[in-house]
Amino acid sequence: MASLNLKNITKIYKGNVKAVSDFNMDIEDGEFIVFVGPSGCGKSTTLRMIAGLEDISDGELYIDGKYMNDVEPKDRDLAMVFQNYALYPYLTVYENIAFGLRMRKIKVYDKDQNGNQILIVNQKQIKEIKAEIKKLEKSKKKANEDELAEINAKISELKTKINDLENNPSAPKYHTRKFTNAEIDEKVQAVATMLGIKEYLKRKPGALSGGQRQRVALGRAIVRDARVYLFDEPLSNLDAKLRAAMRVEITNLHHKLNTTFIYVTHDQVEAMTMGTRIVVMKDGIVQQIDTPTNLYDHPINKFVAGFIGTPPMNFFNVNIKKNKSSYDVYFNEKQNVNIGKLTLNETYKEQSEFKAILGVRSEDIHLASDHEESFEARVKIVETLGSECLVYMKLTNEEETLLSSNEFVMKVQGRCSYVNGDVIRIAFNNEHIHLFDNDTEYSVLIEK
Repeated sequence: MASLNLKNITKIYKGNVKAVSDFNMDIEDGEFIVFVGPSGCGKSTTLRMIAGLEDISDGELYIDGKYMNDVEPKDRDLAMVFQNYALYPYLTVYENIAFGLRMRKIKVYDKDQNGNQILIVNQKQIKEIKAEIKKLEKSKKKANEDELAEINAKISELKTKINDLENNPSAPKYHTRKFTNAEIDEKVQAVATMLGIKEYLKRKPGALSGGQRQRVALGRAIVRDARVYLFDEPLSNLDAKLRAAMRVEITNLHHKLNTTFIYVTHDQVEAMTMGTRIVVMKDGIVQQIDTPTNLYDHPINKFVAGFIGTPPMNFFNVNIKKNKSSYDVYFNEKQNVNIGKLTLNETYKEQSEFKAILGVRSEDIHLASDHEESFEARVKIVETLGSECLVYMKLTNEEETLLSSNEFVMKVQGRCSYVNGDVIRIAFNNEHIHLFDNDTEYSVLIEK
């Protein structure tokens, strides 16, 4: 397993195009991290910088505390699964999985005639310290007088450490060898059994389905016993049913391997069902990092609220007016509803009236009882999904009171008999409403 630290990671392409801006995150051993966001948000670019397939324009990447910006991809001990599988069409499934093992060498530690490990000067650690010194020397350009003194002291300390290492052998001496055929066969057979593709080992990729090819791609990564596994939208070429099945398989695989997974997707359902933590990105900027439940229940802004959840959250342009300890929401002059007591942040709590964006999830809209604050809506479309219905509606006035299409959706468990044109009275679950600033689109609420 491995931990990762991304500090102010930035990627700038030619023409000053900023693909990723100031990405900060600490990833712990064994986590399943999902980067999610629309196309072009920078999630795959971030993954490729971790893998070493893209240079880091600015910032620092550490794996297990070691500075990795200048380390070659092959030396990072990472395994990657690509969107297009990247299988060799002329090789069998067996050889596709075995390919990396045949190219790889393993360490064999040398011992003296008494069986004790032979130690040599730790050149690798010296190289890493020299890279850190180089980075500190670079930082001098932007340092003030006090910072410069601190940097020089640190450089002097590191040079002393290099001198100690050069005079005290501490690294185990080793040589490398290739895997034997027996070792390769044992690993390939074990991975093929784990993924349920043992019967396909003699076939070539062209004779396999999309799901089977994806398992082969997974197998080729798993067989490496890497510290971190990277997945770049691996399920996007599969149909909906197979994607759902593969989501479960990859999640189970994470539990079996008990190592760090970093997974990129544009599909928020994949993110919500697989990740222990999710990174929501937009335009190269991290919007929110949190657990699936917290992202769903406490989105930091309107973008996160609308991106996470199916169907997407409903949004209304509203006026908020304080009514003693509670608040009234005005959709227009005719329709308003009391949304109870709220705790607003400092900017808003003293205001008696302000404009906002009201967010309500489909499951938090329901048919109103006689004693609830409610308002009228007209049914437009009903989607019957078996276990639930999605009822698309508009308010019963002609003004454009909603964002976008002026429609919103209510989720009804079980069957429903609504038809186009029905006028019904609906209410909100006030415990789960959201309010966002009309200009910044960030949350107005501190707590519900």
